[in-house]
Amino acid sequence: MRMAETSTSTRSGGFIDQNYAKSFSGILKIIQAIVVFIAFLCIRCSAWPHYSTYRYFEVVTIWFLVMALVFYIIYLTRLHLKITCMHWPLTELLHYVVATILLLIASIVGATKTYGDAGLTTGLAAGVFFGFASTVLYGIGAWLSYKAWCVPQPATVSV
Repeated sequence: MRMAETSTSTRSGGFIDQNYAKSFSGILKIIQAIVVFIAFLCIRCSAWPHYSTYRYFEVVTIWFLVMALVFYIIYLTRLHLKITCMHWPLTELLHYVVATILLLIASIVGATKTYGDAGLTTGLAAGVFFGFASTVLYGIGAWLSYKAWCVPQPATVSV
């Protein structure tokens, strides 16, 4: 019975893991990428009263947008099963922790520098809002990765 399940899941799966695309983790990565991209666009399309603050915000958001898409593609194409030299749950946990910390710093600094003429800072305030939203989403990802990595999973009993 176990052999039949394995061959059926391999045959129906193909190159793309459609179950991952529909899973909570897959959907969370797509939402993270969208929200961090919106934060990047809001900052990019605004006038900057403090150049270095918002340049840092841009770099952090675009980097974690790229990394979210890279992790999504790795899991979607099942590359994590073929590249066994990396411990993927730990790698993803570290990625989420670093992303949460750097996005929080960028959002706090951006929020403190967003002041002045309301017409100039509206896009900056929106970018900072989406930066904080990204921080929350990446924090959720860190918590889920921590649970998957550190919490022992119950053993399955083969009958």
